[in-house]
Amino acid sequence: MTTAPGGAVLVDGVDVGRVVAAVRNCPGVAGLTGGVAGPARPPVVSYVPGGTVEGVRVDRDRVTVQIVAEWGVPLPALGGRVREAVVPHVRGRRVDVAVADLVAPEEG
Repeated sequence: MTTAPGGAVLVDGVDVGRVVAAVRNCPGVAGLTGGVAGPARPPVVSYVPGGTVEGVRVDRDRVTVQIVAEWGVPLPALGGRVREAVVPHVRGRRVDVAVADLVAPEEG
């Protein structure tokens, strides 16, 4: 992890702040979450100075994004939109999108 000029926090060369912003700008995304993606998987978080960024994990060959989706949004299409939004920010890595939860519009 490094800090780039302008204060961007890079995890293995990926600006996790830009990834978060790109995901949050996708219609149908209620938020990101770092909760455990599965019993044999680590939490989806990035460790940065002073804490963690939930919902984004940077690995050598991929970036995993874990979202909370709005109820009623077609999930395959949402996953595609999130992936397209993130790809320009991950330096050629594969992008995996996991939907951890659904939230009704009035809950979001």
